[in-house]
Amino acid sequence: MRLGTWIGIGLFAAAGLGCGGGSSKPASYADISASFAHPTGTLAATNADAVAKAYQASLSSGAGVGGRKLDQKVSAVVQTAACAVSGSYTINVAQASSTAVSESITYNNCCQSAGCCYSGPANVYYASGGAAAGAFCENFQLTGTCSGLPLSESYSFCEDGTTGTINYLVQVDGESFAVSSGGSYSNGNGTLMITGKNGAFSCTYTNDTGSCTGTTGTFTF
Repeated sequence: MRLGTWIGIGLFAAAGLGCGGGSSKPASYADISASFAHPTGTLAATNADAVAKAYQASLSSGAGVGGRKLDQKVSAVVQTAACAVSGSYTINVAQASSTAVSESITYNNCCQSAGCCYSGPANVYYASGGAAAGAFCENFQLTGTCSGLPLSESYSFCEDGTTGTINYLVQVDGESFAVSSGGSYSNGNGTLMITGKNGAFSCTYTNDTGSCTGTTGTFTF
């Protein structure tokens, strides 16, 4: 299920129309991206595969970058809109200018397709000018059901406006890790750059096993 693809396209379409809602102040690029600089988890042989699986789950159901072309508004707007099948989402474009848009979104039993519904908050930031020009960040904390299975989305990602690098912040056992791959990881095979509180590691995976090398040495899993 491409949950986030719809979220990305849907909320940005709504933003372009001046939609919105949500009770908290939207995060800025600095708010969201700062969490990538301070991951809380310690990468080790016991969780390197779990981090990779969390990354792939975020990537396959994540928001992607397809929706980031939105129309900037020069004034803040708030509105609630209907989801495709049932439920609603509200977007609070509380911070908007000619160079940046910051939004908070609340999904209220939002069903994009029959049998696929979720609720929870999200934040989005996009900059078209200034020091963070091109930067794009989202974070989600969503729960629900899809095709009869529990749905839980709790992750962030940011795209660097200069390099185009996309980094994900994933959660494993309540701890966060910053992950990027450059598109070379899939289904237990490939490479990932993973940063935990114990440093940055280059990890190589072969059928869910492999090794990580970083500033504190090398370990296998």
